[in-house]
Amino acid sequence: MKVNPGGSDRYQVMAEINMVPLIDVALVLLIIFMVMTPILVASQIKLNPPGAASGTQSSDKTVEIQIDKGGLIYFQSLIIPVERLKETISGATAGSGESRGALLITADKDVPFDKVVLVMDTARQIGVQKMSIGVKRIQASSSRR
Repeated sequence: MKVNPGGSDRYQVMAEINMVPLIDVALVLLIIFMVMTPILVASQIKLNPPGAASGTQSSDKTVEIQIDKGGLIYFQSLIIPVERLKETISGATAGSGESRGALLITADKDVPFDKVVLVMDTARQIGVQKMSIGVKRIQASSSRR
């Protein structure tokens, strides 16, 4: 509050609302939502990949393409239409020959196999040499046939 130092009414109160703290809080909340949204969206993709006892962790720089149970193709938590798949993989695995990044395809175990083949074929057409299939690791069992 401010007090008017001059004038007829010596101690007249001037009411003002200071907007700076409100703006600061709004900007902090905006930043929090901007940071958290991609994390929340990525955790919403439901995949149940097939299991394998011999799965190993790749040491290469990999680009992950995910295919959910409904056959939707995701790259960095965004749905990619089949028409844009080639340019998306090409941009993500930039380089040529051996310097081109590896591609990790993680698909739900119930997804039609032709979707996985489509992604692999598209990647092979643009020159991706290293591809792998994402699996969940299971315990090896001797009675498994």
